[in-house]
Amino acid sequence: MRPKPHAFTLIELLVVIAVIAILASIFLPVLSNAKKRARAVQCGMNNLKQIGAAVQMYAHDNDNTLQLDPLIPGSETWASILFTNINLGQREIFLCPSYKPFAWENWLNVYGIRRDAPTDCVRGPNGIFFRIDCVSNPTEYLLVGDTTSQAQGGFTARQYYRFQISSPLRMIHARHSLRASGLFLDGHTEFCDKPRLEGLGITAEYGADLAVGYF
Repeated sequence: MRPKPHAFTLIELLVVIAVIAILASIFLPVLSNAKKRARAVQCGMNNLKQIGAAVQMYAHDNDNTLQLDPLIPGSETWASILFTNINLGQREIFLCPSYKPFAWENWLNVYGIRRDAPTDCVRGPNGIFFRIDCVSNPTEYLLVGDTTSQAQGGFTARQYYRFQISSPLRMIHARHSLRASGLFLDGHTEFCDKPRLEGLGITAEYGADLAVGYF
């Protein structure tokens, strides 16, 4: 005679469900943290590294000079100038995958470039041409980084294409576990924590950017 097939009892089924729930509560946060770390690595070690290489190539072709803004203000920015002149593939390279807009929309909501370079290192209208070999300590010069809009240009909680260390606005955004991804003028990238940012003279945003957009 064939043995009767075993069916789960209600208690056994509840035990299985409880075990699955416990495992999910353990592994879902781990998976979420792993995704956050992966996005941070893509931001700091992939995107910014490629931008850094493109900056060096552009400057090499232009007498060690980087163009920080277009001659005519508008929808173009430093990022579009670099993208137009250096083959970087996808526009998404200028976006941090952990922050809005997530997918490329325009050249205003991209990583920010430092826009208050030393006055003796810039020339042209509003100092838009920056001579990168003029800075005495490039390893301590944050050139491109994670930014947040702080209501500039009417944007709320989005990347913004420029930042100024001298500004009272908290433009650099430490969104990667209280660290900000940064590309330095010598080409290296860092995840900068609060002591590092403050050592660079930067007052950063460590939480949500709640500044309401205005024009």
